Amino acid sequence: MSEFDRDEYFVKANARILVVEDSLTQAEQLKYILARAGYEVSVAKNGREALDIVGGINPAIIISDIIMPEMDGFTLCKYIKADQALKRLPLIFLTALSGPEDVLKALECGADNFITKPFDEKYLLTKVHHILVNEELRRESGKGKEQEIIFKGRRYSIASEPRQMLDLLLSTYETAVMKNRELREMQEKLETLNENLEKKVEERTADLRKEIAERWRVEEEVRRLNAELEQRVAKRTAQLEFAHKELEAFSYSISHDLRAPLRIINGFAQIVMKDHCAGLSEEAIRLLTAIGGQARHMDDLISALLSLSKLGRQAIKVSEIDMEKLVKGVFDELKGAVTEREVRFTAGPLPSVHGDPALIRQVLSNLIANALKFTRHRETAEIEVGGRREGNESVYYVKDNGVGFDMKYAGKLFGAFQRLHSSKEFEGTGIGLSIVQRIINLHGGRVWAEGERDRGATFYFTL
Repeated sequence: MSEFDRDEYFVKANARILVVEDSLTQAEQLKYILARAGYEVSVAKNGREALDIVGGINPAIIISDIIMPEMDGFTLCKYIKADQALKRLPLIFLTALSGPEDVLKALECGADNFITKPFDEKYLLTKVHHILVNEELRRESGKGKEQEIIFKGRRYSIASEPRQMLDLLLSTYETAVMKNRELREMQEKLETLNENLEKKVEERTADLRKEIAERWRVEEEVRRLNAELEQRVAKRTAQLEFAHKELEAFSYSISHDLRAPLRIINGFAQIVMKDHCAGLSEEAIRLLTAIGGQARHMDDLISALLSLSKLGRQAIKVSEIDMEKLVKGVFDELKGAVTEREVRFTAGPLPSVHGDPALIRQVLSNLIANALKFTRHRETAEIEVGGRREGNESVYYVKDNGVGFDMKYAGKLFGAFQRLHSSKEFEGTGIGLSIVQRIINLHGGRVWAEGERDRGATFYFTL
């Protein structure tokens, strides 16, 4: 009730109302409503507390909940009506209980009215106003004769005054009428909502049908394109596999066939130098020596190319590898070639891994041999091999203090026949790192390098 006339409800100057409610929120709400209508309001949180203060505050009416701790509303009402000094004090039950048994209990204990929660503010104030206006009539009516009523097998003894009984039954009737009106309004709202919902469902269903039809069309198109793409991919893959095999066969054949004439060239050069050395000039001997050296270099290149070609056809034989033992064995084999200089070699704890032991041995051999080669000009060569676990893979590295390289050329390191240093300065075919990359790729790993000119290099690979 947002707007009201206070005088409409104000009956008696300074009329006090005792509110008995265990819910602090509901008690404050009632206090606010009644105070705004002009009543003095006191609050008790249960029936026991209400009995303690009722004589001292002399209220004109009590508004009580039923279900409360320590003492409920029915018991409070019985105590009030049994007390000669208080029995004329009107009591209204304000509760969520509204069944027939609850109404009969209210009559049995002598309640004056019964209002159900949630309540209408205006209806509550009207009931308070009505009880206070009819206070004199109620006193004159006298106590009614006790009546016994049996309801659902239980006997109720009712001694309420006729007007109390009439007020209580009228309140029950009014509550039922209000509930019916609320139900009708709710039913009308539900019917309206159902109509709107059905309309929206029809509209949404039509939209969904369109969306489904469009989705089916798109999915069919995607399936058709996927099938066509798969056919193209399969055809192209077959072509690439055939071309790859042809290229490998060609490389192997060419490499194999080239070795025979190279060996003949080198052999003839050696025969001439051995058998006809006395009749040759120094320049002729120099040229023959160069021919032999180049023939041997070409043979080394062909051997490396054959090794690279074989990797494409080689099956991996996986087993557990003790990397610490493998690294030590590789270094022991290679250190015999560098006895003329000091090499400081360290290998930290290395996690074991699964892979092809022969191929991984070749990776370590190539990387450690490179480290030995490119530290040739250092007074003390420092080579370190390390490793660690990162997630589901192991990372290994070979680090040296050699000549290093410029990082802008790092992309060329693993290309076949790519060299960052001249063959006069450092021998080699330029195929070793390509073999390393191919082997690591076959194992599903990665390989990369970091370096700086004259400050060494570090080569990493994962398994």
